[in-house]
Amino acid sequence: MTRIGIVTEAAIDVLAARLSQELRLEREEIYRIARAQAEDLRREGWRITVPVEAVPAAVRRIKAGRTP
Repeated sequence: MTRIGIVTEAAIDVLAARLSQELRLEREEIYRIARAQAEDLRREGWRITVPVEAVPAAVRRIKAGRTP
């Protein structure tokens, strides 16, 4: 499985929350649909991003520590 970024994970959470309001499905199914939507966007060339100011400093430090 390809590792996705924290911004994409946040987008998936937002998509899943919206789907849970619209559809009455199990949590796993909702997240499967949201992940598939995010993957479809990525495959079509879309990049899911936010301004750096929107990402908390602690998360930026963690991510910077993973970069070689």
